[in-house]
Amino acid sequence: MSARRPSRRTVIAALVVSSLLTACGSEPGGGAGGDVTISFAWWGSDNRATITKKVVELFEQRNPGIKVQTTFAAYNAYWDKVATQTAGGNPPDVMTMDTRYLSEYGERKVLLDLGAGAGKRISLADVNPELAATGMIGAKRFAVPWAQNASSLVYDSAAYAATGVDMSKPLTWEQFRNAAEKVSAASGFSRRGVTDFGILDSALEMWLRQHGKAFFTDDGKLGFGADDLREFWKLANSFRVGKASSGADVTASYNTSPEQAPFGKKLTAAEFAYDGIYPSYQKVYGTTELKIAPYPSDVAGKTGQYRRPAMFLSVSAKGKAQEASAKLVDFLINDPEAGKLQGTDRGLPPNLKIRAQLAAEATGPNKVVFDYETAVEPLLAPAPPVPPKGAAAIQKLLQRTYEEIAFERLSVDEAVSRFMAEAQKDLN
Repeated sequence: MSARRPSRRTVIAALVVSSLLTACGSEPGGGAGGDVTISFAWWGSDNRATITKKVVELFEQRNPGIKVQTTFAAYNAYWDKVATQTAGGNPPDVMTMDTRYLSEYGERKVLLDLGAGAGKRISLADVNPELAATGMIGAKRFAVPWAQNASSLVYDSAAYAATGVDMSKPLTWEQFRNAAEKVSAASGFSRRGVTDFGILDSALEMWLRQHGKAFFTDDGKLGFGADDLREFWKLANSFRVGKASSGADVTASYNTSPEQAPFGKKLTAAEFAYDGIYPSYQKVYGTTELKIAPYPSDVAGKTGQYRRPAMFLSVSAKGKAQEASAKLVDFLINDPEAGKLQGTDRGLPPNLKIRAQLAAEATGPNKVVFDYETAVEPLLAPAPPVPPKGAAAIQKLLQRTYEEIAFERLSVDEAVSRFMAEAQKDLN
């Protein structure tokens, strides 16, 4: 991989130190009594940074007593930095949170309970209750959804049109593999049909849900067994062996930033991604027309999709300007002008009134995302519970272990055995 996520041991050490500092420190203030400065960090592409900074500027204009210092990084680097800041007792006042890390940071008292105190100023009245509930751990709300997205396949429509396969209709995995092989062959195999999805925990989750299983159980254990993982990796490996998907060297350099992803670099003609990334892919591609489709499935009517929080917004439990921080979060979610500026960069707005307004006015890439979500809405199930502590480590383990298959250093059976043994340790 081009960058590695912090290990669970690093994250836990950072969180333990932060918890001790929070317990021993002074009572966080509310930001009253003069101008305040808060820090705000998020992950994403350069395009996302441009959009977000415009929104922050609007917030500062509306709130002249609050100054916002912003930082952003690609996903991997973002979590490295947040772990370091947390270890130093200085996490961002407002931070973007991912469902994989919510339990790690929330249960170790790094995040403010937004159901009490300053957090009460954040209104979720116009957010879908199912989506709003995704930021809860037990009775405490440690995060609020910043956007809703759905799993998808983003693809180059021109490349796939030449295969004769109608990508707008439901496809089985075998049908999609055949189409991807044709795309690869048409380029002399210099451009593969799809980025290898064997490294993606998101792809595994969709495949599991298509078969009536879950990634994690309600009590924080793996929701699948060795046989399930073996079948999924055999599927992914069949794409790679048949040259329908990217080779090992390309797969190992996978980066979630659209500019750096194999699809964004035009090394592949399709990639499994969340639909909120579509506008950034479109920007990278320029004039090439890209489209979105649901995952292939061998079970009619089951795509595995659910109403997913694209990402969350959380507030530091030890920040000294919590009122100002909560005010920024409320603005990002509920201000109509802020919603218009953000568009669908992170997914659909969580505020349903803003979403309806933007849907009616949408054009270009934003309209593609709105139309896609409208089409899949009947298929969206409620989101699963917040993943347990160790979910981020499981994601990293999945990627690392599948790379051993891609480079043919391990057989599928050997890789499955290694993963299952190490996963148990990460979840304990």
